[in-house]
Amino acid sequence: MTKELHEWTKMPSINSCLVQYQREGIGLVSDIAKHGCAGGVSGLTYYNETTSFYDQHEAEIWTMVVDAADAAGIANGLQIYNICKNPDSLTILKNDLVWFAVEVAAQQLVDNLEEETLDPVNQQVEPRC
Repeated sequence: MTKELHEWTKMPSINSCLVQYQREGIGLVSDIAKHGCAGGVSGLTYYNETTSFYDQHEAEIWTMVVDAADAAGIANGLQIYNICKNPDSLTILKNDLVWFAVEVAAQQLVDNLEEETLDPVNQQVEPRC
């Protein structure tokens, strides 16, 4: 049985996928940021969904892996090991890389939203007469 892919997963970037995910009322990006994908993200549950998402966003996912390794001061291979400790198949590796990338992107979106909310420079203030 083939499951139909969710439209939100077909957006051109992972950030735009997450924005569409929340816009469509499927779930909250903040829930993904807080709890991760293992708790269940509609559209990224089954291997056919995560492998399709990986294939569409492969370059962006690998950029995120390399950036995370650089930020941690570790080799890319160690970062991959930290993401997927037991890749019994390419499908499992793709699944874990997708979940990693979606979780990181969700955390960044939430962090950016909080920074904008807390940053008085970006807040508009009505002039007093």
